[in-house]
Amino acid sequence: MYLHIGSNRIVFHRDIIGIFDLNLRKNPINKQFLETALANRFLGSADYEQYKSFIVTDSSVHLSPIAPMTLARRK
Repeated sequence: MYLHIGSNRIVFHRDIIGIFDLNLRKNPINKQFLETALANRFLGSADYEQYKSFIVTDSSVHLSPIAPMTLARRK
């Protein structure tokens, strides 16, 4: 099965490690995680203004304009 995460993107359920609220990026550990993902090209963009959540998979980090609770209900 797969999960539609918005912006015409999908990820496979088996690859999802976690779905997180993007407001958590203010936490120093999460901020460092996202900066490291961006530096290592696991994250495509650092433009957080239009996004509400980030999805961590086994191979990348995806930003989504859909709220994390909505994504979790789609699983």
